[in-house]
Amino acid sequence: MPTIEKENYLKALYHFNEKKEGVTVTALSKRFAVSKSTVSNMLKDLVQLGLVKTEAYKPIYLTEKGQEHAKMIVAKHRLIETFLVENMGFDPDEVHEIAEELEHVKHPEFFKRMQEMMANFSHDPHGTPIPKHSFKS
Repeated sequence: MPTIEKENYLKALYHFNEKKEGVTVTALSKRFAVSKSTVSNMLKDLVQLGLVKTEAYKPIYLTEKGQEHAKMIVAKHRLIETFLVENMGFDPDEVHEIAEELEHVKHPEFFKRMQEMMANFSHDPHGTPIPKHSFKS
C-alpha cells in the first residue's frame, strides 16, 4: 500500500490528467515545492510499485493500476468534501484540508457507506465530478 506521500503524487498525476495536461518532473516539482531530484526519486518508487510509467523527455503517465489507485483517492476526497458540506454544514471553502487528511483512511467499508449516503451527488461542492469506485479491500 502506498504511503500518504505517494498517494499525494498519484492524486496530483490524476488531476493533471483530468485537465489534459502532460505531467513533467518540473510540473510536479512546482506543485509540491520540492526539488526535481526529490520528484525523480519518488517517481522511481512509483515505477517500482507499477503505478507510474516514465520515459525520458516524455510526459509521466499513471499505469492502469496507478490510475485505479489515484481514482480511489480522488473519489474519497470528493466524497468527504460532499459529506462535510451536505451532512455537517461546513462551507465548501472549509472542507479541502479536512478531506486531505481523511482521504488516507484505509477502511473500504467506511467509503462504501459514504458513497451510498452520497449516491445522489455526482459532483463535489466545487462542481468537480466524483469518480465512481468500488472501494474493495
